[in-house]
Order: sequence, then structure tokens, then C-alpha cells
Amino acid sequence: MQAIERTLHYIQQHFKDDLSLEQLAAHANYSPFHFQRLFKQYVGESPKQYMLRLRLQRAAKDLFFYPDKTIYAIAMDTGFSSQAVFARAFKARYGVNAETYRAEELLAVEYKHQQANVMNEPPPFSIQRIERFEMAYETVYMQNEEDVMQAFKRIGNWAAARDIAGADPLYCGVYLDSPISTPADKCRYLAGIKINTSNPDYRERIYTCEGAKYAQIPFCGGFDTVLDYALYFKKKQLQETGYSLVEGVRGFELFAEMDFSKPYREQFRTLCVAVQPK
Repeated sequence: MQAIERTLHYIQQHFKDDLSLEQLAAHANYSPFHFQRLFKQYVGESPKQYMLRLRLQRAAKDLFFYPDKTIYAIAMDTGFSSQAVFARAFKARYGVNAETYRAEELLAVEYKHQQANVMNEPPPFSIQRIERFEMAYETVYMQNEEDVMQAFKRIGNWAAARDIAGADPLYCGVYLDSPISTPADKCRYLAGIKINTSNPDYRERIYTCEGAKYAQIPFCGGFDTVLDYALYFKKKQLQETGYSLVEGVRGFELFAEMDFSKPYREQFRTLCVAVQPK
């Protein structure tokens, strides 16, 4: 349903803001009553529940990826009115307080890296600047890699029909959520294609990848492999580079050459993680 998809896009961009049911309904051009019913039918949650879940999942991700960031700063940056409100909501969802969650997740990753599946050789990487670009996208969930490839096909066909991707299209994927803090069936992934237009008619399906220096890690594998590489880079390699992660800039992957005859996990691509000098 296009109206709900437009609203999900809007929430994605403004989930930290205090969005009322009336504001969201107006954005979708429905009455509040009708909008809430349709939203819950389409998404499986009320708008309020959905926004709260996004905030908490983002907070859980930040607790892990930015261990030096204070709980208060995370609560404020994810749209909570106070640390106390955040604390109650976090414990209700995850069963423990934020400090315990952070400690347990960091310990779990440390344990994982000590197991047999730890990479024998460090993955190669380079640090280069990528300029800001826009991509048209379709949102899909990470639990089914076949769905991901179908989403890439659809967005590629959509862009080709409008002649906005060029003769040599570049496919891109953006991880909106982290599998560490979000179940696979709720973990959003943007299957996208770089476009050469900023036509406002397409604004509801355009995502901007920010210009920055990125650590670029070539790899091949499924979503589990992406996570392994990202965690290994963060824990084992990042500190040696003189760089740190950039808060608020999502990682993405660039496909060297999309081959629709192969499954997602057999596509060769480059994981891009935004970094900055310490």
C-alpha cells in the first residue's frame, strides 16, 4: 500500500522526532482512525509501537557499536524525553537494563571471536573517500536472501524504465538495522541502485548515502558474513588505523557486478563503513 510505504519512509527519516498519530495520518492523507487501522494491518504494529521499536533497536545498536557513549547520550539521540523513560522502555523490551545489555553483548562478541569460526586471515581493507550519492531503493527484510535478490531486480527494472541508472548500473545495499539488536524478520535492508537524478517525484523511494571516508572491505557471503566482517574490522583492525567509526552514518555495500543468476550470498561486493580520524 503506497500510502503506508510513504509513511514508513517518513518515519525512517524522522523516527527520533515526536511524531503524533495526527501528523502521520495527515502525511498519508487518511483520518487518524483509518490510518491507524491500515498501518497496523500492514505493519503488524501500531504507529506508536513501531516507532518505539525502531528507537530501542537503534539504541541497542549504539550501545554495542559505541561502548564509550553514555547511556544518557544514547537515550537523547534516539528520541527519548529522558533517561528514565528510556530505561523503562529498554528493560521492558530486552529484559535487562542498558548497562547489562551492553556488557553481555560485548562479552558475547568477544567469545565468538575466540571460537573456531574466527577468520584465520584478516580481511583486506582500504580507506578511501566516497562522495555523496543517491540511490533508489526498495525495503526488504533480511530473513530471506531470495527476497533481497527479487527486490534488487524490481528496483533495477524500475530505474531502467525511467533511464535514471545509466548504462553501467551500480547496485547498493544499506543496512538500516543490525542483526545484533533486531530479529531477522524485522531487520530492514534497502536494496538499491545508484541514480543520476534528484527528481522530487521519486523522493519517497530515494536514500542518500553520505559523503565520507569509508573503510572498504571486499567480501562474498550472506548477511551472517557481513556481520562477521564488520565485527572483526571494528574489534581487531579499526584501532590500528588511527580512525574511529562515524556515528549516525549507516554502512552499506556496493556490488562489483550484479549477477542475477547467482544468489545473494554469492555476489562479490564491498562493505563500506564510515570512519573518521580519532
